[in-house]
Amino acid sequence: MVLTKKYLENYQNNTRKKIPDTVKKELLLELGQPFIDNEGHLNEYSEQDIFEQVRKTFQRYSEEGKTR
Repeated sequence: MVLTKKYLENYQNNTRKKIPDTVKKELLLELGQPFIDNEGHLNEYSEQDIFEQVRKTFQRYSEEGKTR
């Protein structure tokens, strides 16, 4: 699985939190395509990996916004 705009829209709707466009772009660049592992194999992320990365990135963004 790779991250899609649709996934981010659903995440936003389900959590009722606005994800800034800059954060969306960052996530899509990082998780929106398959990756090559250490052994040279092309892999995709698990749904759990994507969920956790989106959650952590959004949490980090929220915390930074509160401290400014």
